Amino acid sequence: MKKAIICDLYESVEDKLKELTIVDYVLGLGYVGVETELGLGLAYTFRDSIPGGCNATDQEFVSKPANVIAEKIFSDNLLESAIGIATINSILNNGTADNLEITERYDFKEKVVSMVGYFKPFEEKISPLAKKLYIFELKGYQNTMHPGQAKLYIPQSDIVLITGTTFINKTTEDFLSFVPDDTTIVFIGASTPLSNIISRYGDILGSYVMDKDYCKRVLARGAGMKLLKKGLERRILGRDIIC
Repeated sequence: MKKAIICDLYESVEDKLKELTIVDYVLGLGYVGVETELGLGLAYTFRDSIPGGCNATDQEFVSKPANVIAEKIFSDNLLESAIGIATINSILNNGTADNLEITERYDFKEKVVSMVGYFKPFEEKISPLAKKLYIFELKGYQNTMHPGQAKLYIPQSDIVLITGTTFINKTTEDFLSFVPDDTTIVFIGASTPLSNIISRYGDILGSYVMDKDYCKRVLARGAGMKLLKKGLERRILGRDIIC
């Protein structure tokens, strides 16, 4: 099902993508990486959603037009959707380098906070400060709730953090629909496109790939963010952010 945000996102980059091809790609256990002539983009791998069988995909993407591969953002297949997001992310170089901790960037003291997607480093920093921290996560980690309960708690929140993986599984707008008008929204994680389209809805705390070769190498070895971050630059993008 097509949603407005990803439609707007794709349309904003379609013309540029038409001029590019897929140079290389890695379907890693932690993240998908897609390289075009302009860079390497990342998107989270939903491993549990990959069908059984010998091949994760029977398609070859190298040398294919980048706009055609980016269209996979609309696929209900989460691996294909991640490939589409990563293709789009490969050409986005917006935002400003940001070395501040999230607790230095935003005031969580005595605030009600909702986090869509479990980010352990953020939980450890925010939990001691917040009045209440609600975490919604499909994998059912300790101290988390099923995302279906988000509609009960997000409307009470002062700050809502939303993982970029919601762009892959098409749930972004579902969560945004629960957010009150005066609530601070922050999109987080390497899957989040560094796009001015996305920043209309909230701030972005994302990543830009600085070392393509390093990131492709560790992705092929099953790396997650712990190793990947050595090849990334943390970026922030928002309408009202002064760095």
